[in-house]
Amino acid sequence: MKIVMLSPYFYPHTGGTEKYVRDLGAALIQQGHEVTVISNNLPKEKNAPAHETLPEGIKVIRLDAIDMFSYLPVSTQFNLKMLEGFDIVHVHVPAFSFLRSVAGKIKQPLVVTYHCDVTISEKYFGVPVPKWAVPVFEGASNAFAKSLLPKADVVYNTTETYAETSPVMKHVPHRAIPIGIFYEKIDEIQKKLNLTPDKKNPKQLLFLGRLAGNKGCDYLVKAMPRVLEKFPDTKLIICGDGEEKAHILDLITQFGIGPAITFLGTATFDKLVELYYTSIAYIFPSINRLEAFGIVQLEAMANYTAVVASDIPGPNAVMESGKSGLLVPKQDPEALANAIISILADPEKAKAMGRRGRELVETKYNWKTIVKQVEAIYQEVLAKKK
Repeated sequence: MKIVMLSPYFYPHTGGTEKYVRDLGAALIQQGHEVTVISNNLPKEKNAPAHETLPEGIKVIRLDAIDMFSYLPVSTQFNLKMLEGFDIVHVHVPAFSFLRSVAGKIKQPLVVTYHCDVTISEKYFGVPVPKWAVPVFEGASNAFAKSLLPKADVVYNTTETYAETSPVMKHVPHRAIPIGIFYEKIDEIQKKLNLTPDKKNPKQLLFLGRLAGNKGCDYLVKAMPRVLEKFPDTKLIICGDGEEKAHILDLITQFGIGPAITFLGTATFDKLVELYYTSIAYIFPSINRLEAFGIVQLEAMANYTAVVASDIPGPNAVMESGKSGLLVPKQDPEALANAIISILADPEKAKAMGRRGRELVETKYNWKTIVKQVEAIYQEVLAKKK
């Protein structure tokens, strides 16, 4: 099959959707299909070429565009002629500009992956967002999505717990297909770095992600004084950067816990694997619906590391609570601290959780398994069009 994916952002722009599109494209190419990604050439400062073929074999077309507001790319270059010759059109949302351009206007089957609801974070740059603005903006976006999605042949998202609580997806017929991971690449790095079970540090915690309001790193920092009361030798590594960094640094100073926390900024993938593998637990305290799955949980589990995650729709369906990690109420530093303390108090149990997480990665979240589910949808919609 010749498949074209329309994604609002793509490599070198970084994020969960961008990684999903690239990994799914690579998995489809391994199955013998041709994959082209059409996206917006953002951010401009990356100076990415307009046309490129990635090492995996994915052909990329990048359109001149501007970024309106926080996550709203706009381009005038896209036209339906660009889709000629393809068997399947697969659109990734949000944002909805590509879906608006093709819904009800093309002959090919249209498949949509709904990655998350449009959600306004509770604060930007540490400044609270006015409460009145949230329902106005989110309501308008949800209404727009509900008007477009029924025009697709199949809509799917990544977990049923997210879909059944979504103000959009619960009104739209849908499927659920999880995200996968190419754990073989991680295994190669583990071997190269000589990472073995004895390298697991029972006192090291890891937060890895963009320092944005929806990621909840501030709640982790607020949990740390209680953790340090019980286990003073605990070290937290924060790997990432973003608009909330100054606010998080202020909290660390306020609590006087600077010596226990290391900031690393961004890191190479080799370094990320080392951090995941050597940590006793990966902490995932996201707070809202912008986090619909959490690929980072798969990366942690692929590195035999237990996960402590917020009990929010989507992320709460990835690992098995009590078996491969622990779930805690969102925005609750005390509950988060108690979960971390239970991990630190029993490192052997935490390591067993890590091993169970690895089993899940090799079975449920293996791209070789997941790509077949996507292929089945493609074959189904092609058959209906004939």
